[in-house]
Order: sequence, then C-alpha cells, then structure tokens
Amino acid sequence: MEQKDLPLDEKLHHSVLQTPDDLENSEFPNEDCSVMAGGSLKGWHEDVATVMWRRMLGILGDVNCIKDPEIHAQVFDYLCELWQNLAKVRDNLGITIDNHTSPPPPVLIPPLRILTPWLFKATTLPEKYKQGKLHAYKLICKIMKRRQDVSPNSDFLVHFYNIMHSGLLNLDQDIVNTIIKHCSPRFFSIGLPGATMLIWDFIVAASKVTFSSSLNAPRVEAQILLGSLVCFPNIYIDLPTLQPSLVDILSTKCDDVKELVIKSILKSAREEPSGPARCVALCSLGIWLCEELVHDTRHPQIKDALNVICVTLKFPNKAVAQVACDILHLLINYVDKLQNYPSDSPKKILEILMATITYLLPSTEVSPHEQDKRLVVSLLLCLLDWCMVLPLKILLQAAQAAGQDKDNADKSILSCIYKVLHGCVYGAQYFSNPRYFPLNLSDLASVEYDPFLHLESLKEPEPLHSPDSERSSKLQTVTEVRSRIQQGLISIAARTVIIHLVNHVGHYPLSGGPAMLTSLISENHDNPFTDCTELSPELFENPNLQFFVLNSSTLISYLEIPVEDNIPGGGMSAGLSTATSNVRVVVRDISGKYSWDSAILYGPPHFCQQKQITSKVSNLCREEQMAEPLSNETETDDVDLRDYLVPQTKRRCGEIVPSWDVIRDDEDALDEMLQYLGSTSPECLQRAGVQLNIPAAAPVCFSEKQENDVINAILKQYTEEKEFVENHGNDQNMKAMEQEEPCPQEPQSVFYYCRMLLNILGMNSWDNRTSFHLLKKNEKLLRELKNLDSRQCRETHKIAVFYVAEGQEDKHSILTNTGGSQSYEDFVAGLGWEVNLTNHCGFMGGLQRNKSTGLSTPYFATSTVEVIFHVSTRIPSDSDDSLTKKLRHLGNDEVHIVWSEHTRDYRRGIIPTEFGDVLIVIYPMKNYMFSIHIMKKPEVPFFGPLFDGAIVDGKVLPNLVRATAINASRALKSLIPLYQNFYEERARYLETIVQHHQEPTTFEDFAAQVFCPAPCHNIPSDSGSCPESQQAESPAAQGADGIDLASPMSPRASKSRMSMKLRRSSGSANKS
Repeated sequence: MEQKDLPLDEKLHHSVLQTPDDLENSEFPNEDCSVMAGGSLKGWHEDVATVMWRRMLGILGDVNCIKDPEIHAQVFDYLCELWQNLAKVRDNLGITIDNHTSPPPPVLIPPLRILTPWLFKATTLPEKYKQGKLHAYKLICKIMKRRQDVSPNSDFLVHFYNIMHSGLLNLDQDIVNTIIKHCSPRFFSIGLPGATMLIWDFIVAASKVTFSSSLNAPRVEAQILLGSLVCFPNIYIDLPTLQPSLVDILSTKCDDVKELVIKSILKSAREEPSGPARCVALCSLGIWLCEELVHDTRHPQIKDALNVICVTLKFPNKAVAQVACDILHLLINYVDKLQNYPSDSPKKILEILMATITYLLPSTEVSPHEQDKRLVVSLLLCLLDWCMVLPLKILLQAAQAAGQDKDNADKSILSCIYKVLHGCVYGAQYFSNPRYFPLNLSDLASVEYDPFLHLESLKEPEPLHSPDSERSSKLQTVTEVRSRIQQGLISIAARTVIIHLVNHVGHYPLSGGPAMLTSLISENHDNPFTDCTELSPELFENPNLQFFVLNSSTLISYLEIPVEDNIPGGGMSAGLSTATSNVRVVVRDISGKYSWDSAILYGPPHFCQQKQITSKVSNLCREEQMAEPLSNETETDDVDLRDYLVPQTKRRCGEIVPSWDVIRDDEDALDEMLQYLGSTSPECLQRAGVQLNIPAAAPVCFSEKQENDVINAILKQYTEEKEFVENHGNDQNMKAMEQEEPCPQEPQSVFYYCRMLLNILGMNSWDNRTSFHLLKKNEKLLRELKNLDSRQCRETHKIAVFYVAEGQEDKHSILTNTGGSQSYEDFVAGLGWEVNLTNHCGFMGGLQRNKSTGLSTPYFATSTVEVIFHVSTRIPSDSDDSLTKKLRHLGNDEVHIVWSEHTRDYRRGIIPTEFGDVLIVIYPMKNYMFSIHIMKKPEVPFFGPLFDGAIVDGKVLPNLVRATAINASRALKSLIPLYQNFYEERARYLETIVQHHQEPTTFEDFAAQVFCPAPCHNIPSDSGSCPESQQAESPAAQGADGIDLASPMSPRASKSRMSMKLRRSSGSANKS
C-alpha cells in the first residue's frame, strides 16, 4: 500500500516515524551494533534503548481510543511531561563537559515529533475530550516552536498548518488561548517553511484574546505575537496568507496586515487591562514607529501612535508611564524623520513633555513613593535630550500660548522650559501664579494630538516597587537616607538640566569630540611651582594658587601661570600687548569640571608713531635757506610734509602777515609787524610816507654821542650773553631735567593677576562675603577633589557583546573568536563608532590604554549618556592570561548582547559569571530579519523597547538593541538600594566638600589669604614674579624662546607638552 492511500492517522504516523535514508545508516551501523540490530554486541546500548522504547510506545496502541475523557486527559498530560523530559535530554546532548571544547553533534537524538500523530488526531475528537484536546494543542505548539534538528517534511507541515488554522479560528476561546499561550513568543522566529501563511489567523486569534475581558487569558503572549509581526509587512510585500475562514481553506494576498496589526496594538495600548501586556503593546508601538520612520512610509497612523505614547506619560501606573517615556526617548534617534509627521512634531513633543511635567509635579512632590519621583526625573532627562538634538532655531520659536495670557503669547520654547525647571527646583507652588504657569495640557489640543485621550485603567496594577535582587538584598536599606535622597531628587535633576542647557545647548559635540564634555585640566598642569603629574599636597604650598567655594555649590581654583609665547599662533593673546602671566580658573560644579584661561589685554602691539608735522616746519625753513641743493632722499622724505605747510614761508612783500612760523631767525619780528601794519593800514602812520619800522629822529636834548653809547652798551650786553650761552649752554645746571619714561615693573606677587581678576569680578567685596569663601587646605580636601574628579559627568554603561558561531557550545571557542560574519560586523558598527583606546578620553569601562584589552572598541555617547561595548572579538585572547582578563571584562558586565549563529539556542551557563543578569540574544533569520530572545532574572523590572520574542529588521536592529541594553542596565541599577545617578553623586560629593572644608574667616583674614595664598618662602629669591615671567610686557607673539628661560623651579623646560595638548583638545578649556 502506498503512503498516499493510508488513512489520515496512519499516514501521519508513517510520515513521523519513518527514518530518513541519510540517518538510517548512522543510527543503525552494520558493525559494532547490538544483537537486536543484527550485530554481535550484547548489553544495553543506544540502539537497543531506542528500539525498545519505540516498541513499548507502540504496544500502547492509539491512546485516542480511550473512552473515558478524564483518563484520556491524564494520558495526554503525562505525554506532555514525557515530552518535556525528552526535550531536556536533547538539550543536554552535545554539551561540553569542561567548557573548553565543543563536542561533535550527537549521533542519536530523542524523537521529539514521535507523538504528533496522537496529538493531531486528538484535536479532532468530540467536545467531551476537551481537556485532552487542550493538552494536545499545548504539546503541538511546544514541539513546533522549538528549533528542529530535522526539518519536517511537506506532508507533516500541511497537516500541522491545517490543525493550527482550525484551532486559531475555533469558536472555543480556551483552545485559542492555549495556542496563543504556547506558540508565543517564538513561533515566527524559528523559520518554519510556510509559517507566514498563518499570520492572518494569528492576528485574528490574538485580537480575540486582547479584546476579551478575562485577566486569565494569555494577554502578554498575545501582545508579543502581535508585536513580533510589526516589521513583516515592510519586508514581505503582498504576503500570501490563509483566509481566516473555516468554511474553505483558501490562500490570498493580504494587503492589510500592517493595518490589522497596528489597529490591534493601538487598541491594546489604550485599553489593555494588564500592566505587563500594556507595556509590551507600547514597546510594539515604539518598534513600529522606528520601522515606519526608517522606511519613510509616511503611514497615516504614525500620529495616532505618537498621541497614545505621549498621553501615556501621565498614566497613573508609573511602570507603564516609564515605558512610554523610554519609547519617546528612543525616537530621538529619528528626529529628522519625525519632522515629516508633520514638520512641527519635535516642537510638539517638547511642549507635551513640559505640560506633562507641570501636570505631574504637584502630586509627585507629596507622593511617598520613589517611583513617582523617578518618573518625573526621567521626563526631565528626556526633555533635556530632546533639547540637545533639536536646532536652536526650534527652541527659540514661540510656544503655544497658555490660555489667553498675552504675556505668554510671545514666550519661546526655551523660556517655557526654564520656567518648568525653575518650578522643579523650587517647588510646584510657583505654578499657582497664572502669569508664571508655563504650559497647560488643554492648550496643546489639536487635530494631531488629543491630550485627554481616554486610557483604560489597569485591572491588575504593577507593584510600585520591584522586589530586591539576590545581591541587593544583602545590603540593609537605610530609611532615613532614602527619605532624604527622595526629597531632593527632582530638584537636583532640574538643576543639572538647567546647567547642562546653559553649557551645551546648541554646542555638542564639542571641538574635542563627543567623548569630551568637561575639562581634563587640573591645578598641577603648567604650574611652575610643582612637578607633580597629579594633585598632591605640594599644591597647597604654591603661592600662585588659591581654592574658593561659591554659593556653597561650586568649587573654584585660581592659578597664575606664565604666558605661552612659543606655541603655534602665539597663544590666546597673539599679536596683543599683554602681561607676562595668565590666570587659569578651574571650576567644579554638579555638571562637571571646566578650565578657563584669561589674560589681561592692554591693546595692540607698540608701533612707531608718525612724527608731528609741525616739528619739521622749522627744519624745512632752514633747508630752504641753504645754498646747496637738497638731495633726492631729503626731497622724498619731506614731500608729504609740504602738503601740510602753509603757502610759501618766505615773504615777498610787506602785505603778507608775519606769523611766527614764516619769520626767519635773522629777522626781527617787531620790525616785520610794524612794516606790515604800515603797509596795510596807512592811517596808522605817525608821519606821512614814513613806515612805522623806521626809527624817528633823536630828541633835541639827546646828542648823537649819547645815542651811540646806549646802542653800544646794548650790543655789548647782547654779545656777552651770546658768548655765555655758547660757552656754558651744555652745562648740566643750565638744562632742564629730561622726563624719562618709566620702565615696566613686574608684580611682586605671583598671585597679583588672580587677585586683580577677583577684584574686577567683585569677589573681594564685602557684599559677596556671604557667598564666596576659602577652602581649608589639607590632604583630606585633596582626596575629596581627586574623588570628585574621578566621578563621571554623564550616565555610563558598559555592555558585553559576544559572537557565537555555528557549532560553538563552550566558552573557550566563543571567547577565542577574533571576528564574525559580515552581518555581525555590520551590527557592531551600528552600536557605536570605533574609538582608539590608546587616546580615548571618554568612559573606558575598565579597558586599558596599553593595548592589553585591544586597540579599539565601539563607543556611543550623547551629552548625557556614555556607552562602551566590550566586544569579545576585539579583545585579544592569544594567551591564557589574556583569555582570563578577557573573561573578567566580559563576565563582569551585567548586560550581555549575544549574536548567535548556532542552530541551537544559546545557554545561559556557557559564560560562567555571577553577573550577566540580562541577556539579549540575537538570532539571524531570513531576509535580514532578526529574532530577539531576552533572558533576565525574575526580580529585574520590565524594560524595552525590545521584548522577548520581538522580530525586527536589520535597519532598526542596532538602535533598538542599544536602547534596550541601556534600559536594562538602568533597570538593574534601580534594584540597588540607595543607588544614585551621576548628578546626585556629584551633588553629594560637592555638599560634603563644602560642609567639611569651607573655612569661616573674617573679612581681614580672607583679604590677607587672597593677597598671599601661601608663605613667602616659596617665592623665588631673585624676583617676586613667576620664574618664567622675567620679561618686559610685550606682544605675545614676541619672545618665542621664552620657554628656554625657565628657571630650575619650572618643570616646563623639561617635561613634555602633554598638558598643553590636553588643554588644547578640551572643548571646555577654551581661552576666554
């Protein structure tokens, strides 16, 4: 009898039990086999056990012939248990014992599909066998959602799909629930041939589950199945599926798969009564939004999805609201695409975040639950990241007017953001003033956004606090400390956001790259009074350094350093006249450390002034009297002067005014003036025809002899005076003292310019004494400063990435991989950009700069987050020591990303570690799609956007995996009692330093320590200025060899210029 003529149950039995020809020889070898198999070996062998087990199973007959429904159900319940044991046996075959080598594939494997004929027949039994049928459907789903060692033949798949089609559309909801529960989450990820034919059936069945009111239904599994289908429509165009009808089995092209899926997910995101299921629905919406934005489909329901996510931000259940916040955070990666839905969507999201924070703040401040405050903090950080990625012109656009208040009508987005942050810092009571109220949810109502979209409440709310993990339970919770931390949680976060916006909005990444956010310069760099390479007690004895605290929140150091005339470009004062010393200001606050250099600028460089033209007039007159001709050089030099002279200086007649500048030395000024008056004004003549300069006749009583005597006496006196001047004119007592220009004088204090800058800024005034104080200089302060500088100024995460090739079942083979497939390399390249570890200035995550942990690694950073990936194929493993170090780096990470190309599922214990609480395993599928499997410990809270069972395409995979890994790391850190974010940690350190080291002083003591920061014995004996400042004030571009004049006290002549390079590369150490 041929197989096609057999009845259904016998045909299925044959199709399942028959052994393929390629396996028959291996399972039953001709030599060295048992007597039962035709050989000579006696005893209990694998082939004997296989044959005996199959014969015993066959002796049972057809279990579907059992008449009693209860016994029938018990039998199928045991079959489920039996299969579970067979599956465990299969999972333990081919596993390494020493975890150093991968054994070959097993020769014999358990027949996991041997029970399917009974199971298929059980699904056709009458209603009274319902319990047995449910067990049969359950076991069928478990068998077929598992990776198949031997691909099922076409006959088997035909019967299987027929049974699944009938079961998914069955009118009995219990059968539908059973199939949905046990097919999820991996039915579509194992890649069964033709499995996509059931997509329409699964959508209808999952929708029935989600629309039901029963909380016992597999609601989470239904949402996972729907969420795993959101990327299929863009990959499989004109997808052929079975029509969801029991009357006829027909195949058709379903063009509405996307609409059916998104309609069901949107409804679940609004109305799902189960908290975990609604979280999965929101994550599915986020994945779908990323998928649509990347493919630029401009789907009309994108705005509906955004509306649901934004409204969920104020959902009463904070776990659900947190997921919505994470999805909104994820969309920052696609801000350019979002402007098409419509163009003001990013601006609308900012307004929604502001209005939501304003709405939640009053109730959150009085809430005793930390999770309520953590949600507002997450919204603040989400608002910050949105501000950082948007252009400044959008932030300066007018915000939606609050009501009819004309004062708020012209307020910019940025202005409203600062109002919200001010309220978060000082309390929601500031919002009670209508003029101060930043934005109201009702003002945001539009066609695209309904701020009051109705969301159904949960019927099984999530607990407000997650249970403690095994590690965190070992720590005792301090209630008083937790309460104190909670009180200032929102205020500290808001202060951090304000400072971050002021420092970095519109200017990130900095010139030093995205890894550089704050300065690497400290007080020991370029300090001529110390040779230390790090902060040391020697700094407290430097006379050019003083430490201050401002407003009890900011540490400021003032350091006077020599100018830099020998660097390219001449330094910050190139070409300008400046002092011989600069002032460096190092600022430490809650946002980080910043270093500024300042110089006092006097003006342009000295240059030769043009001589006054009038100083050459007399010389020119003398030259015209000389007989010899003037040289060409003199004529050339004085050609410009002639343009400024009055007309001809020599008089030609008495009608020219005899001014002082045209009278020659041998002429008498009075005589010339009298002649001029007589010529121009004849009425003034005393005697007609006689000029005024002609002497009158002597008086009658005065003889000629007397007249001559008087004249001779006058001439004699004149001659004697002239001779005296000629003989004694050069005597010192005959000359006036020449006023000399004072020489530049160097300051006698090496803190002079710092003191001058402090005074100009008003810090030395009596009015600022309450806010500006000195710090006590001691070794404890030094330790605190070092500890503060070691704290990160951004949120940091380190994540391990593993590559598992085909057949790799042990840690040694996995850790010794030096590369992967092209798909894996493309994925790693999408996680972040490659950075050189030898000169990387950002977060290192424990990796070394000495090349022992590799040359480069992927790194990702925003202005608020740093992520470094410990990639197993980047870290060397050429020796046992390096392999141990590699395992230490990878194993200590709490989040592991595993790229597995093995045909078997990745086992958690392959990489032995006490950490690795979250595993994100990626399995490549066909058509550049990837299945996601997430394993986490039970106490870890929910995180997204990826979920266990999600299926995404390669375009969105890196961004989604990175976001999921970051959220998983945050979820793990939230389990640590008294855990503090980076800004909380820095604020606590600053508070400790101010409390323990602020020095209360009188105004006189304060002024004295500003005048002289340290004892005078540290000042060089030859001068009171810095050793490198013994030069006259001159343009900074001059004196290029000034660095060689450094005294022995200065390390700049001998040490390398690394500190200069660091300062030049730091975007925050710009010259001011």
